[in-house]
This record gives sequence, structure tokens and C-alpha cells, in this order.
Amino acid sequence: MVAAATLPWALQCLASSTPNKMTELLQKIVRDATAPGASIIVSRNGAIRFKESIGTCCQISDRQARLKQDTLHPLYSFSKLITGTVVGIAKQEGRLDYGDPVSRHIPEFKGGGKDGITIRHCLTHSAGLNKVDSKQADTQAGWEDALRMLCAADVAWEPGSRTAYHGWSGAFLAGECVRRTHGGKPWDEICHEKLFGPIGAKSLSYAMPKAASHVAIVPQPKPEKPPPLTPRAAFSYAGQPGAGCFGTLADALKVLHLHLQNGVWKSKTLISRSILEEIHTVQYAKEITAAREAGKSPRHEPWGLGPLLRGPGAACEGHKWFGFYNQTSSGIFGHAGIDTLIGVADPATGIALMFATTHSPKDSATTITLRNSVTDLVLGGMFS
Repeated sequence: MVAAATLPWALQCLASSTPNKMTELLQKIVRDATAPGASIIVSRNGAIRFKESIGTCCQISDRQARLKQDTLHPLYSFSKLITGTVVGIAKQEGRLDYGDPVSRHIPEFKGGGKDGITIRHCLTHSAGLNKVDSKQADTQAGWEDALRMLCAADVAWEPGSRTAYHGWSGAFLAGECVRRTHGGKPWDEICHEKLFGPIGAKSLSYAMPKAASHVAIVPQPKPEKPPPLTPRAAFSYAGQPGAGCFGTLADALKVLHLHLQNGVWKSKTLISRSILEEIHTVQYAKEITAAREAGKSPRHEPWGLGPLLRGPGAACEGHKWFGFYNQTSSGIFGHAGIDTLIGVADPATGIALMFATTHSPKDSATTITLRNSVTDLVLGGMFS
């Protein structure tokens, strides 16, 4: 567990006898300059139980814009959970399977040890391509450049033999496999058609935000510099399946709701229970268990097919960063977005949350403390 000594300001809020513990916590984040703004939305069994936005965010033309519930946030790597969901829908439609070699859908993706990479490897950070640099992908030209870079890369380790975080490459390849099964249709268009539209998440988009959008620039520019004058300067990661989705926290929460509702939305099955169960199964459970029984550190983390899972047994280091290190319910899942955003849900209680700050906290220790304080408060009975 995170040592109590690292949580003095958070514990003050958690010990409060008032009904506004979460509001106090958000206010303290802003007051202590941990971040200029913080926002959260919490639901249980699909019903919103709490939402609050405090402080400011930096936008294209206004460094001190008021943070609101309808502010668009860069979701960063929470986008991977979204991509994993869309891949699950493609499997539901019979377009692909997790065990498919990537080269089955992308014939030019071969050589350099890549022939054995499967879609499953891409969704579990085990493809061996974690060191490939990212490229812009919001345009067709940018997408094609990124694909050529991956097709030219060599693997850093045997696919499946270990996991190490793939910032963009794995999700990109999984997304391209889906595109190939849709005749090369743009990624954002597929996501709107298959997921965003059906669940009513109108704000979610992988497209480059418009200059007039109420979208937060995160992390913020340095104080001595003005905000970027163009979206391209501020949001170079737009379009990437693993990092480039934008939207309100409320709409991102709907993706978690779909998972908690066993893939069903308004009586329509978008993802079957069996596929969703596979998404929420620790893919390298045998390897993790064997390593622990041998007294060794596992070479794999408890990834599902998109989300990180709490899973059974001991917590891992990744759980600290994703915000559920102190939780023991094995079904908890979620994803983080750099050091400013998390989405977490627990099937055992039906609770889901999206939490974001409008700038990076001071250091990784502060990020870990903050995230686990939020989830401890939300999942610890406050909204039961």
C-alpha cells in the first residue's frame, strides 16, 4: 500500500465528517497548487452520483478558462481502453480475432521479428515495439507515415515473452487491423459508428479539436509562454488510437458503463458477454502466477485486452499509477491518461469514475498519492 506518511493532505479530507469530502479534496488540489483545476464524475449502476469541477484550465486563447463539466479533456492513454472496446466490437461482428497475426490484416507488416505479433500482443503491451516513436495520425498522411514506421521496425523482444508499456504502437496496430476489416475507413469514423454513436457519447472524438472548442491543453504551457495558437501545436497526438481521443469526462464514463453493463446498451448487445469476459481476463495470468510461486518478479503485468486489471493476488506497480493500488476487488479495471487522468470501474459495486487535473502534478509520487486518494475515497464506501 502507499505509505500513510505520503498522504497528509489527502487524509485530512478522508477524515472529514462533512458530506462534501470529495469537494474538499478537489478544492485542496487547487488551493495547494497541485493543479490549477480538477474535475470528477462518479456513477453507480449507471446513475450519476457526484460530479464537480473546480479551478481553471488552459485553452487555445485563454490560459485561465473556467473548468466545467462540459470541458473537453485530452484522454491520452485512456484512449487505449476505448480502442480495446472497439476491437471487441469488431470481434463481435466476426471481422477479426485476438489471436490473428497482425500480418493477416496488414500484409506489409512482416520481418524484423514481427511475424508472430498478434492483435492480442498489441492490446497487452507485449508486442516488443514499445520503443518506436510516435507520429501524428489525425490525417491520412500522418497515419500512413506512422504505419510505415511500424512496418520498418524490429522487435525488441520475442512477442508475448514479457510486457512493457507501448505508448502508441500496439493500439495503433490494433486500430489499423480494424480499419482494414472496414475497407480502410478512417479510425474516428469507425469509432463514431460502432461505439460513440450507439452509447450517445457525442463529445468523444479522435479528430483534431477545433480552435473554438472548450478543450483543455494538458499539460499546460510554461507560465512565460502564451498558450499555443493552433490546435496542431497543442494536440499533436490527436488521431492516435492509443492516445488521441478527446471528450468530456461524462462521455468517457459511458465507455466504462458499457463494460459494467456486460456489453449491452439500451437492450442492444454491442459486445457479447463472452468477448467482454475475455477482455477482462488477465491475459498472462499463468506466467504471473508461475513467477510469484517461484519467488520471482513477474515479467508480465495483469493486462486485459485494453484495460489494466486488478486481478487476483498481489498488487503490481502499475496499479499505483492507475489509481487502484489499495483496492482488493479482483474485478476492478481502468486506464490512466499520462499523469492527469484516470478512469476506473468496479463490477462488484457498479461504481465508475473519471478524474482529471488540468496540469501535471509536481512529480510521480504526487500523482500516485492523488490518484489513489481519489479512488480510495470513491471506492471505499462514499458512494455505496
